[in-house]
Amino acid sequence: MRKILSSIFGVRSLESDVAIVGAGPIGSLAALHAAKKGIKVSILEQRKEIGFPDHCAGLLSVNGLTLLGLDNLPRNIIQNTEIQGAKFYSPSGQVFSIKRNETQAYVINRALFDQFLKQKAEKAGVNYLTNKKVLDANFDRNNKKLTIEYLDLKLKKKKQHTSTVGIIASGSKRKIAQDSGFKQISNRKYLTGYQYDVENISDLDINMVEIHLSNKLAPGFFVYIIPTSQTSAKIGLASRLKPSIDQLNHFIQIHPTVKDRFVKSSIKKKYSGRIIINGLLRKTSSNGLLITGDAAGQTKATTGGGVITGGIAGTIAGKIAADSILAQDNSRRFLKKYDVLWKKQLLSQFKSMAFFRWCVNRLTDKALEKVFETIIENNIADLIVEKGDIDSQADVLRALLRHPAIIKLAIRVLPLLQF
Repeated sequence: MRKILSSIFGVRSLESDVAIVGAGPIGSLAALHAAKKGIKVSILEQRKEIGFPDHCAGLLSVNGLTLLGLDNLPRNIIQNTEIQGAKFYSPSGQVFSIKRNETQAYVINRALFDQFLKQKAEKAGVNYLTNKKVLDANFDRNNKKLTIEYLDLKLKKKKQHTSTVGIIASGSKRKIAQDSGFKQISNRKYLTGYQYDVENISDLDINMVEIHLSNKLAPGFFVYIIPTSQTSAKIGLASRLKPSIDQLNHFIQIHPTVKDRFVKSSIKKKYSGRIIINGLLRKTSSNGLLITGDAAGQTKATTGGGVITGGIAGTIAGKIAADSILAQDNSRRFLKKYDVLWKKQLLSQFKSMAFFRWCVNRLTDKALEKVFETIIENNIADLIVEKGDIDSQADVLRALLRHPAIIKLAIRVLPLLQF
């Protein structure tokens, strides 16, 4: 079959049918679903060991994992199986909770999660090429061939990999997508985030994530505490301020709401990463190329998370890439089916979350206090429990905007907004 396809495409001795740049969870999911259709798939990855370094908080919804077909993760990957909801704190310490009786999310070890996906993809026949730093990806329309130029970090030599279709799943740091003709995500859409793994924390609820809001402390985002045990947690912060690590240290050491809980604590690990907020690309296909995951800005504007939403898009990308091989058509006319399908499933959610993030970013801390007062006094947390979902947030946002108390609140806080 491949000899026939190669002959029709006008290309001989291609090294893979589909080549994927990036072996994170999005790239591996795309590869897995392409390979399941009998397509020869290769992944080029800069890192020597998949999953390291780890830059993710690792909070993944149970519903989202089920959508990705990953609802039966090995137990060693999961650090906490008991997340049932979240506590939200105002700048002054007002608090309301959203909690359900059943588990809503898992806290996972991202390095082990990435390696698990690699093993699944390898069983399906995917070839992982590590220590390969991709420099460029060019599609030759005459020969209908994609050539990926990369640096072999072990041999310190430049080499090439040829394929019929490529998928860029290289995350947020690389400029491969821009160099390949896709729009660049503006630097204004990125926040720098820092996270600590902390032990010996007091007054920690293993069932509840904590979200601490303050546009003075973490403008453009929030502080989170994600418990991994009764006394340990992942504590992180992102903001428009640089360096935001100063704000995270301030939170742990000085913030009146939590400082007493960290008196005996110790930091076991520190790491950082970039978070994309409202960086969604609308055009994600071209001749012989697709772009997915963080590289396409397919992250939630509310939380910056992208494993589930990017995983959904990456799965679609892998299937469409494989279909293009089987249909002997790697033109954009065929590959833009990917744009249609991921937008049908995700675009309304992305738009709703972007609008919500835009509103929250314009609330002063004084306005945030009024928001919390309204939510607490009108039992709006119950509405959020009824309608809310970690990954599908459009329904709850629409319900909130129609609530009479929220409409009155909007009038009250309008003079307090910052633009």
